Amino acid sequence: MGRWNTLFKKYKRSSIYHWLARTWTRIIIIGLRDSDSDWDKRRIRLLNGICAMGMLALTVYCVSYLNPTYILTFWESFQGLVAYAFVMFLTSRHRFNLACHVFNLYNIASYSFQAISHGNVDGVEYILVASSIASMLLFKELWIIIFYFLLNGLAFAICKYSFTVMKPFLFMANGDNVYASNHVLMFVILFLIVYYFKSENKQQEKLLEDKNTNLADEKQKSDNLLLNILPGETAEELKQTGAAKPRSFKMVTVMFTDFKDFTLNAEKIPADELVSEINHYFSTFDLIMDKYNIEKIKTIGDSYMCAGGMPLENDSHPIDVVAAALEIQEFMRRQKEEREACFELRLGIHTGPVVAGIVGSKKFAYDIWGDTVNVASRMESCGEVGKVNISGSTYQLVKDRFSCTYRGRVAAKNKGAIDMYFVEGPIENNAPA
Repeated sequence: MGRWNTLFKKYKRSSIYHWLARTWTRIIIIGLRDSDSDWDKRRIRLLNGICAMGMLALTVYCVSYLNPTYILTFWESFQGLVAYAFVMFLTSRHRFNLACHVFNLYNIASYSFQAISHGNVDGVEYILVASSIASMLLFKELWIIIFYFLLNGLAFAICKYSFTVMKPFLFMANGDNVYASNHVLMFVILFLIVYYFKSENKQQEKLLEDKNTNLADEKQKSDNLLLNILPGETAEELKQTGAAKPRSFKMVTVMFTDFKDFTLNAEKIPADELVSEINHYFSTFDLIMDKYNIEKIKTIGDSYMCAGGMPLENDSHPIDVVAAALEIQEFMRRQKEEREACFELRLGIHTGPVVAGIVGSKKFAYDIWGDTVNVASRMESCGEVGKVNISGSTYQLVKDRFSCTYRGRVAAKNKGAIDMYFVEGPIENNAPA
């Protein structure tokens, strides 16, 4: 047995096997298009396969019985060859339903006539059994399946009954040979039906596996996209319940950035270059936010807004945000040294309570609200290029970690005078990790 397995594996690797496999594949997909339904693809592959094998067998019959003695068998085989070829012609013209009906009606009419006229000498009536099974796989409508099943059964019963009350009126000199040939043909048809089930199940399992893989990939893509828009906890709540409740945070640290004279500089730069330039800066800002576990909230034109201490609350958010702000300004300083054209940045920070939530029904937007946001915006607008400007409330939380310079009480639009500080850098031997 092992020797035969080895020989078969060797045969499957041969060029002959691959040529036969390609040829068979080309035959069974005759007439099929990508736009056809899965149902049409399955049944026409089966129909083409049965007709192709039938034509092969009938061709052998025609050649074997090309003799005056067996002229009747020759013509019966030849008309079957023509009939199956016509069925495949119909499939090539995309007349799938008509092809299936012609196939079934031909089998019933032709093999019933042969059985009645020849008697039980050739056993041709048993092909009607295979035909009834095939009809179940070629039609979707239940009434058509039942119709052909009953018609095949009735024809088979008539053929068997006629042998008991009448004698065949056509002489079959080679009855034994035809009997054996017809049984071989019937078993070939049954084999194709079983093979069809096996191959279709395998193909469907592969398609299902591919679809599941694709669905998992698409789900991962959609999850990643959602996480690019919303914080993880909010995105998960939205997936689970279809909505996300607003949430209050007692203490977060909000940072705003804004490029100096952006509008004036933007007028001098082509639009595509401007977008590329902004993307260059904001992409680096994003990396810095990830490094310090700070939540990016949004960008508004050339303004970048983020907050520490949310959605996962922590006690280190003032230090994290200030450290990130210093790193951003250091990045901007290096850019100015390395590049001829470079934007300059103001940056402001304030700490206090906010409310966070989702707004919008079509394009979700995660945002934060509260006086803390307004004050943080004023810290930015009252700051200076290259500096990290923080409020008095933020200073009280970071003064032991960072060296700061008091600016006094600076007037802020609609907020009055506010204590402001410039952060100079980490206190020596106390720099954040």
